[in-house]
Amino acid sequence: MEQVLLLAARRYSFQDSGGRAVEGVQLQYATGGGQETPDRRGLELLTVSAPLELMTSLREVPGVYAMEFRQRPGLKGRPTLQVVSLAFREGVELPMLAG
Repeated sequence: MEQVLLLAARRYSFQDSGGRAVEGVQLQYATGGGQETPDRRGLELLTVSAPLELMTSLREVPGVYAMEFRQRPGLKGRPTLQVVSLAFREGVELPMLAG
């Protein structure tokens, strides 16, 4: 499991071109230390999809979570990450969002 700072979660539901229902959650997160190069600064955001059932695992967003991934075949057989489990670790208070 990898420790991540989960910043946003968005539920999606649509029908694909074959008429099949597609549902899940899109997660935006940051991991590891910030970038400090001449061309980059700060944390870069990553986006990954997760099964809709994991929406119930989200206690606080933003928050620190342990996230477990698995690889699955994507477009043209390229590996794609998918979240298989989330475990809440601690909440994160962002001062600019505090009421």
